[in-house]
Amino acid sequence: MCNLYDIGATRHPRGDDWEEAIASVLGSLARSYGIRKTDPAPVLRRVGASGSQETFAGLMRWGFERDFNPVVNNARLDKVDGPWASAWREKRRCLIPLSAWYEWHGPSGSKQTFAFESPDGAWLWAAGLWEEGKSSPSFSMITRPAAPDLAFVHDRMPALLSVADFEAFLSNEDPRELLATTEVPVKVFRCHSPLLKIALHRGPEPIEMLPGF
Repeated sequence: MCNLYDIGATRHPRGDDWEEAIASVLGSLARSYGIRKTDPAPVLRRVGASGSQETFAGLMRWGFERDFNPVVNNARLDKVDGPWASAWREKRRCLIPLSAWYEWHGPSGSKQTFAFESPDGAWLWAAGLWEEGKSSPSFSMITRPAAPDLAFVHDRMPALLSVADFEAFLSNEDPRELLATTEVPVKVFRCHSPLLKIALHRGPEPIEMLPGF
């Protein structure tokens, strides 16, 4: 899940240090809409020795490189003790800003595209893990079971965090319970597929809002 997302300009800026750090690297991003596996994208992470760490924004490749899969762009929360154990244990965690992400649902040949956004137009922030990588620094997005009101599209979703939880996620020894229980408001709606004109894509184009959203 989550094989395509945007990091377009926020329509509801909070003006905090987290946003400003990401904004400082957006200018060097080749494409901020329609980010796909292996594309560079901005992330926030901690750098420096323990006790004197600073938050650093930079571009990384989306997707870990593994012998069994050259692009592992999603890391399941329930498997952080498995393939991603070293990154989790060593607190190689990062924050991934999204203005929208996309999923497809329905039978083969007639799948519908759905966009997921913050109701107020602010950036959503997904939890992630990072590593130096075989060829370049890379990150993978942590996923969790979908919230009940979103599960009709896909049974999993990015593990989203509120700004108040950033420090705990980056610094706590084992914040998996935080990722499993934090609820961040998300609206979902049917939209035109960005893949039909990815070079011109500038955010989701709604077809119609779903009842209740």
